[in-house]
Amino acid sequence: MPIIYEHPLSPYVQKVKIALGEKNVPFETRMPDIIGGSDLDTFVALNPRLEVPTLIDGDDAIFDSTIIMEYVEERWPTPPLLPAAPVARARARMIEEVCDTYYEAINWGVMEIRAFQRATGDAADRLLARASEQIVGVQAWLARHLGAGPFFGGATFGWADCAVAPYVHASAMFGTASLATAASVAS
Repeated sequence: MPIIYEHPLSPYVQKVKIALGEKNVPFETRMPDIIGGSDLDTFVALNPRLEVPTLIDGDDAIFDSTIIMEYVEERWPTPPLLPAAPVARARARMIEEVCDTYYEAINWGVMEIRAFQRATGDAADRLLARASEQIVGVQAWLARHLGAGPFFGGATFGWADCAVAPYVHASAMFGTASLATAASVAS
C-alpha cells in the first residue's frame, strides 16, 4: 500500500490524496517528524527537499506534488485524470500551475495574516484587500476555464479539479472567498 508523507493543511498533499481517491487507490498517511528530529534522517533519504508530499510506493520514493500526480496517472491509469486531447491536457496542467504557484501564494499570505498576525491594523487591512482583488482575478480566470461544464475537464472530474479544490477550500477556510465575493460585488 502506498504511503504519503503529509501535512494535513498542505494543498499539495490534498491534490495528491484527491487523485488517489478518484482512482480508488488505498493509501496510508504519515506526518514526518522532521522538526523534532525523530524522522529527519529517514525523511532526508526519501526527499532531500524535506517537503510534503512524498509518496512511497514499494521501494520507490517520489516527491513534488506535480511529479507525484504524473506518477499516479501513469501507475494507476484508470480512471484517467488527464483529458485525452493534448490541448485539454495542457490546459489542466496550466490550471494546476496557476493554483500551485499563484493561488497558493495568495492563500499563504492570508494565512500568515489571519493565523499568525504577521500584519495587523491598517497594514493587514490593505494586504487582505489586495489578496481579495487577486482572488477575484484568479477565480474569474478559473471560471472562464470551467465554462459551463461541471468539471474543468468537461464531463468528468479530473486533474485540474484535483488541483483547484484545495486552493478554493483554503480561500474559504481563511475567509478570503467571502472577501473575494464582497470585492467583486463592490466593483
